[in-house]
Amino acid sequence: MNPARLRKFALLYPLLLILCGIGYAKYDSYKIDGDAVAFMDIADALRAHDFALVTNGYWNPMYAGALAIGQSIAHPSRVNELQTFYWVNFWIFVACIFACIYFVRSLVRLRERYTANTTTALSSPALTLIALALLFFGFQRELGLGAVRADALLLFLFLLAASFLLRLQATQRFLFYPLLGSTLGLAYLTKSFAFLPSAFLLTAIFVFGLTRKSTQRTRILSGAILAGILFAAIAGPYILAISKQRGRFTTGESARLNYTFFIDDTGRWHEWHSGHLGHATANFKHHEQLIVDAPPVYSYAQHPIGTYPLWFDPAYWTDTLQPHFWLKGHILRFLRNVVVFVRFLVGHLEALVILAVLLLTGCFFPRQRRDLLPFLPVALWGLLMIAIYFPIDLQDRYLTGAFLLFLLPLFAILGSSPATVPSAQTPTRTPPQTFTQTTAIASALALLLACLAVADAAADLGFRRRTLSTTGYPRGAYSKEIYPAARGLNDLGIGNGQTVACFGDAACYTDHYWARIANTPIRAEIEVPDGGDPNHFWQANAAHQDEIIAALRARNIAAIVGYFQPSGNIPAGWHQLGTSDVFAYPLNQ
Repeated sequence: MNPARLRKFALLYPLLLILCGIGYAKYDSYKIDGDAVAFMDIADALRAHDFALVTNGYWNPMYAGALAIGQSIAHPSRVNELQTFYWVNFWIFVACIFACIYFVRSLVRLRERYTANTTTALSSPALTLIALALLFFGFQRELGLGAVRADALLLFLFLLAASFLLRLQATQRFLFYPLLGSTLGLAYLTKSFAFLPSAFLLTAIFVFGLTRKSTQRTRILSGAILAGILFAAIAGPYILAISKQRGRFTTGESARLNYTFFIDDTGRWHEWHSGHLGHATANFKHHEQLIVDAPPVYSYAQHPIGTYPLWFDPAYWTDTLQPHFWLKGHILRFLRNVVVFVRFLVGHLEALVILAVLLLTGCFFPRQRRDLLPFLPVALWGLLMIAIYFPIDLQDRYLTGAFLLFLLPLFAILGSSPATVPSAQTPTRTPPQTFTQTTAIASALALLLACLAVADAAADLGFRRRTLSTTGYPRGAYSKEIYPAARGLNDLGIGNGQTVACFGDAACYTDHYWARIANTPIRAEIEVPDGGDPNHFWQANAAHQDEIIAALRARNIAAIVGYFQPSGNIPAGWHQLGTSDVFAYPLNQ
């Protein structure tokens, strides 16, 4: 493989990925869930300077701030805002591309310092192509531009932080200490998970400084302290705010709640009423108000925030819910997470196959400690992230960043066999340039992987574009259920801030974006047990219908909204919303 041509292609490749990203920003499919709606609500609060509402023990504000910037630039309506959020994700994707390039260059810089006498298998352009291809596969599979979530922004910040760590090792420039601390602080503001890996990393640097000779000790310790101060200055105010809100010190409530839900087998919704606490305990202070007992109907008027208060601020409703160690729960969750991890690896076999082929064709890992140790901190940091997630809740989108941080250093340190071949592109008037045969194979494999990633994206985008033409959807950011439901609700004269009750799991938990688009915040809920059909449930509880309607009307609820399974037997008083399977029962008539 001609090194000059490979360098030119590596310079062109980010542009190809950006073009693919534009396609996904236009044509990626609808992926909204409760997480996304919560971030949108926090973005509204940021734009309104309602910082009391922004302070949330479950959702950190950095990603919502990015959404708010997109809203301020585009000024979309509720109907069109989702496309704006896709473009916000596109720019985060672009930022991840350049952060990945900077990460690779930092790896190469470190490699040049510590493995100068070793012939490496992957040149800087080849390593860049592999890294960008793997990053792009991650966005195609776990971090789609249609997913309005904070994971891609967290990946960008972790790539930057890892790059600064590598630069510290390679150049020892003091500037990278404050850059590292500031980036980790922003990572925490993006997702509370970042607190633990950030604290571990800063502590490890400080301890490492203690073990150095006196000439280096002062510089490393002062740099680690400065990084810690900047991390605390950025993350500290938000930690103090949520601690004051919760009445106790906390860096975030997601770990506590996830432990109770996934380990202690606590019921995810309405735990206080169902009594399904598993192995956790609680003395609920802020539970929902039960306004009808059978069937259960709840009011959120005591904490009327967000589109759906129960998901917007789960830390409030579950306050005092305390997890307890349960060995069987840990074992069951561990087995489940092993399956998720194996499934993730099977879904990303490209990287493992490339690595295996390189090893089979003569590449090797260095055997001397001095060639391996400089790359261990970043790789171990990636493994630490997996280890933090693994015992409780492992999801594919959590693994993308850790996978890159662990795998790319492995590619960077690969050495090549000493056999050489002449370069066909070298002029005959000069001595032939030599390079290893395995280096040529490695470059060809890197180019092949990069081209396959773009080819796969082109085929996928073409399919998505044809699908839109066939279905007649106005854009990728569209749902045939959600948007007609919101429009139909407004056509019934319900909107402009009027409150509604959701009915059943699909309308309440699975996707309540219809309520945000229609500007009808949910302030009450009719629970349907075991995810049943609200239609059948309503008819089976005919004796309680008048009681339910009276209780909801007394609280100024304008309508009941729920998904009905396709059926020709629609109860009296219910109206189909557009062409969707969503039905509404107006209460303001």
